[in-house]
Amino acid sequence: MRMLATTPSTDPVVERFDQLSAAGEWSQLYAITDGRTYHFHERRKRVLELLPQRLGRVADLGCGPGVMVEAVLARGGTFEGVDLSPEMIREATARFGHRDGVSFRHGTVEALELPSASYDHVICMAVIEYLQSPDRVFGEIVRILRPGGQAVVTVPKRWHIDRVTVAATAPLRALARLAGLGTADRLPRLCLQPDELDAAAVRAGLVLEGGAQYHFTLFPYPFPRLAPTSCWRVNARFERWHATRAAVPSFFAHGYVGSYRKPTCRGH
Repeated sequence: MRMLATTPSTDPVVERFDQLSAAGEWSQLYAITDGRTYHFHERRKRVLELLPQRLGRVADLGCGPGVMVEAVLARGGTFEGVDLSPEMIREATARFGHRDGVSFRHGTVEALELPSASYDHVICMAVIEYLQSPDRVFGEIVRILRPGGQAVVTVPKRWHIDRVTVAATAPLRALARLAGLGTADRLPRLCLQPDELDAAAVRAGLVLEGGAQYHFTLFPYPFPRLAPTSCWRVNARFERWHATRAAVPSFFAHGYVGSYRKPTCRGH
């Protein structure tokens, strides 16, 4: 494992995730399941469902504090994590750096210092939304995957029910921020529809293998903020729609997970 000496970052994404890691808040999202965190667990669940039960050499791009390490090791894989946040790498190393077959490094997912054609599986979870485009990271994924290797990539959707309800409540949200009650960060997010993420993967040379959606909200914003436990109990029941591509149920899903395969030879 190689760690880089770092200086305070001016990148707002790095600053935000450094803060989350220093406070232990990001790993805590995966440590408990309640009305405010269940969709993090659903996203991870969908990723793991798309991966095989026996794993090989795994690269986790945007690994954070190592929320996928234990699942990868349990399936017989080795784990190499990359993250742009130095604090996330420090936290991940403190938690899992002693485990056999686990390593972490600081770096950008758009210019990886990882060997070409060397990984059986690539995980890219909760990363695309902080980039300007998915194209460069998909190019790197294709480069580091072995022929026949698999990539599982997540992205928040551009169009779903909360996009409507959040827009409708914009004046109330502005008042809440003025009163110091706002909780969301102001980082811009890249949101893509499933077919847009799939198209980016295909442009890079991958083949679509499957996909799933997650975080269904029959009770949309602001209800999960006002009554998170009650809404969780209802909304979580509709995660059974995860395999759908039908327009109406898809409208209630916030995120998409795509599974892609690197061809074993050119033209196949």
